[in-house]
Amino acid sequence: MWPFRLKLVLAAAAVWFCWAAPAWAQSPGDDSASYRLTFRGTWTRSVTPGGVPGSAHFSPLIGAVHSDQVSFWERGGTASPQLERVAELGLQRNLRTLMERSRHVLAVLEKTPRRGGTASTTIEFEATRQYPLVTVVTMIAPSPDWFVGVSGRSLLDSQGRWLDVLDVDLFPYDAGTEEGTEFSLDNPATVPQGTITSIRGVGKFTDRPMARLSFERFVPEKPVEPGDPGADEPSPRFSGDVAAEPVGDSGVLVFWRGEWADAERGLLSVEARSQTAGWAQLTTANASDGRVRIEGLRSGTPYTFRLRADGRTGAQYSEGASATTGDYSGPCRTGDSFLCLSQRFEVQVHWTDPDVAGNFGSGGAIPVTISDDAGLFWFFEPANLELVVKVLDGRVLNGHYWVFYGALSDVEYWVTVRDTVGGLSRTYHNPPKQVSGKRDLEAF
Repeated sequence: MWPFRLKLVLAAAAVWFCWAAPAWAQSPGDDSASYRLTFRGTWTRSVTPGGVPGSAHFSPLIGAVHSDQVSFWERGGTASPQLERVAELGLQRNLRTLMERSRHVLAVLEKTPRRGGTASTTIEFEATRQYPLVTVVTMIAPSPDWFVGVSGRSLLDSQGRWLDVLDVDLFPYDAGTEEGTEFSLDNPATVPQGTITSIRGVGKFTDRPMARLSFERFVPEKPVEPGDPGADEPSPRFSGDVAAEPVGDSGVLVFWRGEWADAERGLLSVEARSQTAGWAQLTTANASDGRVRIEGLRSGTPYTFRLRADGRTGAQYSEGASATTGDYSGPCRTGDSFLCLSQRFEVQVHWTDPDVAGNFGSGGAIPVTISDDAGLFWFFEPANLELVVKVLDGRVLNGHYWVFYGALSDVEYWVTVRDTVGGLSRTYHNPPKQVSGKRDLEAF
C-alpha cells in the first residue's frame, strides 16, 4: 500500500455513486440488452516510465452483471478478503464464488487475457433492467496489491436508455491490504488494513490509463431455422475472438468477432498450420464478414487457423483456433491410435517434431485399466509416455462434460476429442516448444 491518504475520499465516492446509478426503473424501453465487453491493456513505458516488468500481465478478469443491491468494491471502501486475493495474487476463485452465490447477480464474467501489458480479451453478456450494473477487476501483476477495474458501472443512461457504446479508461488502485511500492509480490501486510485508493499519477504511475474497457451493444444473431441457408452449418464456439468448426468431410468454417470484425481492418488473410506444414495462407475475407468457409482440406486432419491483418506498422496476428476435419459418426473407432473414454468419447492425438523436419505421426494410445475416463499417449516410442487425457462428467455442476490434458513434451500436438453420442468434436492445439496443459469445462 502507498504511504499516503487521499482527502475527501468519501465525498468523491458519494458523487461517483450518484452518477453511476441513474433512475432507470421508471424509463420505458427494451427489458434487456446484449453487450460485448473488450478489455485492452495499455501498459507501456508511457504509463510506468521507470520500466515495465518482464513478467508484466493482467490476471484473469473477474466480474459480474448485477443489481444496485450489491457492491463488490468501491473507492474509499475496505477490500473484502475475496478482492484482496485478486489484488495481491491474481486469484479469482473466491470472488467468483462470492458473486455466484449472490441473488443480486445475473451473471458472472470471467476471461483470461493473454500475457503481457497490452493483452486484450472479449466477453459477451446480457444485462437487464433489474441487473444493469457491471463490476470487473483484474490484478496489475506483479504488484503488492494493485488492480484496475470498474465498480457498479451502469449500462443505462440518465434517461434509462441502454447505452450503445461505453468506453472506460482504467487507472490503478491500491487495495490497502499490502505494503510495497515496487512491482513485487512478497510484501508485508498493511496493518491495520487501509482503504481502496487511487494511485493514478503516484509513484510508479503517470496519469495515463493502464487499460481500457469498451462496452458495445449488439443484436444477437437470429437462430437459424431448418431450411434456412446455412442451416446445416455448425455454430461457432468462441473461447476468444476466433473459432473454427468442421463442416462436411474436408471443410472448416472459421469465425471471428470483436476487434477482428471491425470493417476498418479491411481484408484479412486466413492462415493455417497442420502437422505436415507450417503457417500458410489459405484464403482472404473482409473483416466485416465475420466468417469464411474453407474447403479442400485433408480429411481426418487437425488444423490450427489464425487471421492476419497487414497494416503500416506490419502484420498483426489473431489467436489461433483449431478444428479437425472429417464427417465421422458412430461408436469409437478402434486401433492403436484411439482411446475410447467412458465408452463415449473418442480421443486421437497428432504430433510433429519441431526439431526434425518431416518427423510427425499419430500418438500411440495406452488405455488405463484403473480408470475409464483417462488414458495415455506416446509419440516416439511406447516406453516414452508423452500425454495424459481425461474426460469427466461435470454435468451435475455445470451441465457439461469436461476435458483435461497435460503433457511431458514440448513437441507440437493436437488433441481431438469426439463425442460419439452428441456428434460434436473438439480440437486442442499445443504450439511447438511449449510444455502445457489445458482444461475445457464446457467441452460437451
